Formats: sequence, structure tokens, C-alpha cells
Amino acid sequence: MKPPANRLYLTTGEVAARLRVSRRTVRWLIRTQQLTAQRIAEEFLIEESDLAAFIEAHAVSPHLDWGGGLSGWA
Repeated sequence: MKPPANRLYLTTGEVAARLRVSRRTVRWLIRTQQLTAQRIAEEFLIEESDLAAFIEAHAVSPHLDWGGGLSGWA
């Protein structure tokens, strides 16, 4: 059965490249239910919208008490 054509699915390798982590880390995120995925045969497929939601949920904003905003990060 094919995934619906109107959805864009990414492989663990594609997600790993976008997040700049290993495929193993992506599989760990799936296994710990931090990232939603569909398992098709031996591969996990991640909807692009689920990846976007994961990134949004894990966004970090600079805090004013960090002393100087982002200048200390350079």
C-alpha cells in the first residue's frame, strides 16, 4: 500500500541530514516517541509536517539573562 500522494514523506537518512544528526539518532527519536513515523517494511518514513512540528517543539529562544543576547555564542 502506497502512502497518500498528497503527503511528503522523508526517510531517516533525509531527516538525519536536515537535523545534522546520525540516522541512529533519528531512529532513537522515533523509538522514544519524540518523532512520529510510519514503518514501511524495514524503513521508517516521517511526514515533513511531523518533522516541522518536532523542530518547532524543540526550538530554543535566547534568554535575556544570558548576557548580551547571542554575542556570547560566537
